[in-house]
Amino acid sequence: MTNLIITRNQSETLAGSGCRRIGAAGVSTLGLVCALFFPAYRALSQTDEIQFSPGDIVYADSGNAIEGGFIIKVDSKTLKQTVLASGDKLRMPFGVVIDTNGQIVISDSGRLIHVDPRTRCQTIIADNKGGKLGVPYGIDIDLAGQVVAANAQSVVRVDPANGETTVISDGSNFRAPLAVAAADNGELFVANVAFPGQIIRVNSRNGHQKVISSGGYLNSPRAIVVRGNDIYVTDVVNTNINYGVAGRVIHIDARTGTQRLVTEAQHLVDPVGITVDAIGQLIVGDCSTVNPKSPHLRDGGYDGAIIRIDPATGIQTVLVRGQGSYINPRGVAIVPDLAINAKNQ
Repeated sequence: MTNLIITRNQSETLAGSGCRRIGAAGVSTLGLVCALFFPAYRALSQTDEIQFSPGDIVYADSGNAIEGGFIIKVDSKTLKQTVLASGDKLRMPFGVVIDTNGQIVISDSGRLIHVDPRTRCQTIIADNKGGKLGVPYGIDIDLAGQVVAANAQSVVRVDPANGETTVISDGSNFRAPLAVAAADNGELFVANVAFPGQIIRVNSRNGHQKVISSGGYLNSPRAIVVRGNDIYVTDVVNTNINYGVAGRVIHIDARTGTQRLVTEAQHLVDPVGITVDAIGQLIVGDCSTVNPKSPHLRDGGYDGAIIRIDPATGIQTVLVRGQGSYINPRGVAIVPDLAINAKNQ
């Protein structure tokens, strides 16, 4: 298995601080300066070499008003966390995807942002100046390599090369489409916050909508992922635990719309991101998972977590918890084999 290695022989932005280093000769004081003045730099691993391996997790964290948002990598074997990018253009990142070239795309505050993992350079792909992008939340990559985004009003397609944005579908059944997943056959599945919650199939060519599942376990769907005929949706329900809500994951058959509750509560409080790894395990980003050892326990200890869930048994395993400035995990993505292969061609 080949790893993608980003070496120190490249110019890079450290922790999104705007500090730049060029070349490999000698030891610079830049790392010390960034560690002193940018807590994000020292709180998680920051190394001169970043390795992407298939199965690694990349997640978005909304961060805080001082340091901005964060994009963090979790090593699939060691669970070591590494900040890939922070601050700069990252204000409050929500969704994250990795394309087949190993490039990272994030939805953030009415914009789509590209992060090059080699240089950590942040570039705005598109914003809402043209009035079509809106405020994108959940995003995915379709079969043509285009970004599809749900913006609580419509589903749009964005060309990552030039930012051209087109509306795929709007109106009709849509009340607040918050997440979208691209299926292997080109269809799109949308998590629609309505009364009750809905999962809607969208024809990506003509925008036609069809509600395939509604109500039942669907209350306020947050995130969605599809693999074959298996759709997995995160949702929240009112409860008397935590701060009034509990999270759940629902399986929906794409052919019949039949629902099955995979798991509920435990570590799930407000799951806002979901993906599937190479062996079919669910990876969920929850911004409010309670950490019983949190230094903020008096305030509830809602440090957030990245959680692995077995879709067959519903067993939940916390992989990593929020820490320091990173206590709001949101969207999650898995580094695919295709991304590694494309980067090493």
